[in-house]
Amino acid sequence: MQGGIGDIFTGRGSSGGPSLGDAQKKVDANPRDAEALRELATALQTEGRLDEAVPVLDRFARLRPRDDAALRELATLYVSRAGRLRSEAQQAQARAQFANPDADLLPPTSTPLGQALADRPISNAIASQAQAELSSKIQAMQEAFRKAQETYQRIVVLRPEDAPTQLELADAALNAGDTPVAIAAYKRFLELAPDDPQAPLVEEQIKRLEGSGTSSSG
Repeated sequence: MQGGIGDIFTGRGSSGGPSLGDAQKKVDANPRDAEALRELATALQTEGRLDEAVPVLDRFARLRPRDDAALRELATLYVSRAGRLRSEAQQAQARAQFANPDADLLPPTSTPLGQALADRPISNAIASQAQAELSSKIQAMQEAFRKAQETYQRIVVLRPEDAPTQLELADAALNAGDTPVAIAAYKRFLELAPDDPQAPLVEEQIKRLEGSGTSSSG
């Protein structure tokens, strides 16, 4: 696939693909032109504007729902976005802990000493802001994984016998918090590829997920 996300990570595609301006003009002239949308998505990725490429590629995929290559590219973009958001969430968590490192060691705020030590408006404000950012990033990360899950589900409809896609679906669903879909996809992977080197690890993952579900429901 020329000019796609793989070319970005290898540093190719900047000269051979469509220019961003030309591609945008084509889409502006005809928003339902599938080929124009595909060119624009590729041009945006080549420019490193991955988040902007996502809705464009999604529009293309809805016009060409059986283009599994575009769907795989779209799923990869969602997973890439989720990974970036996870990193940003970890940074926000670190800032919160740095701003208020002794929070767990302080006396209860119900005591006079605890109230006095807790009265650190600047540190508390920084920690509060970081916690809010952390929550926002986690929600956005889960939404990106959910979108990836939905996209992989569209792919497995087109390619029901493709074992690697079942693994990708399972991993996306697990990160999105959809354990039942993850378990079903892992089991389908084992049906399709029982002798795969990853099969024992997948079996262990299924046992852990089913065990945690049983313990939490009991």
